[in-house]
Amino acid sequence: MPTRRPASDTFFIACFALFAFTSLVMEPFVVFGVDLAAARDPLGRAWHLYAARWDPLFLDTPPWLRIMCGLDAFVFGPTYLALIYGLRRARPWVRPLGLIFCGALIYSTLVYFGYELWMEHERSDMAMVVLVNVPYTLVPLAFLARLLRGTPAPSAEGRVVSSSSP
Repeated sequence: MPTRRPASDTFFIACFALFAFTSLVMEPFVVFGVDLAAARDPLGRAWHLYAARWDPLFLDTPPWLRIMCGLDAFVFGPTYLALIYGLRRARPWVRPLGLIFCGALIYSTLVYFGYELWMEHERSDMAMVVLVNVPYTLVPLAFLARLLRGTPAPSAEGRVVSSSSP
C-alpha cells in the first residue's frame, strides 16, 4: 500500500537545500580567491565575519583547501540538487548516488576537521568551527543510515512507497 514520503526525507531535502546554497553560493568566494576583508556584499561580509572571528584559515586559504572548496562548489553543490530532485521524485538512483556521495562528503569534512584540530586549534575558535561545520558530517551519516534501511521507490500510481530492499 502506498505511503507518504518519510519525514526523514523531508528533513534531508531541507538540509540539502541549505548545503546546496553554501556550496554553490558561498564556496566560490574561497575558490576564486575573493579578498574577504574587502568584500562589500552581504555574503562576502558574512564569510569575512566567520573567518575573522572563528576560522582564520579562510583569511589566507591554502591551496589544498581551495581545491576542496572547489570540489564542494562544482561537484557537491550539483549533487545536493540531484539528491533533492531524486528524493522528491522517489527515484531509485538516489541510493547509489547517496552512498557514494555520503562517503565523499564524510571524508572531506573529516580531512577539514583533522586539519583544524591538528594545525589551527590555537588560532580558531574550535567550538564555533565544529558547530558550523558538523552538520556537514552528521547529516550525511544520518542519510547514509537512511539509505542503508531502504530507498524510496515510486509505486505504480506514482506515489512514494517505502522500500526496504536494496
